[in-house]
Amino acid sequence: MPKTMAPERVREFDELSHYVDFFATHLWNIDPASPSHPAHSLTTIIQKYGMSRALQGLRQAVNGTLESTAHLPIASLLELDSRFGSAGIISISEMRRRYSARYRHVVKRGKIRNDTEYYLVNGILADAAIQMTDEQRALLQKLLDAYEDSTSNSP
Repeated sequence: MPKTMAPERVREFDELSHYVDFFATHLWNIDPASPSHPAHSLTTIIQKYGMSRALQGLRQAVNGTLESTAHLPIASLLELDSRFGSAGIISISEMRRRYSARYRHVVKRGKIRNDTEYYLVNGILADAAIQMTDEQRALLQKLLDAYEDSTSNSP
């Protein structure tokens, strides 16, 4: 019999499964009744391997969604975040903050190196629904300002 997951992992599982389901249905336009919809794969994985393995798969699916939205302009990202929020689903920007390795590297490095990282940080900072400390928000703003200054002074 599979082990019972800790309550925080169950909450993460629920959040991620709702997010992936909404993303697949509304952004990738996969009919929820279609056998190719991630919800059906998730059910099969749970039955065969358990929720813990399914959670690993959900994390990978989230990374796929983040890669597919990496180059969205800020206005488009905020519109999508709003759609997710209206449906009671965690936003793409919040998923980026939680699961993006690139975001963690930027924060650790303390410097934005390119436009892709700039859009990533800008999207996270622009989502007012993301819960961050004032210090975290100030750090992200400082990184954005420094990148903007460096690119505006370039020849």
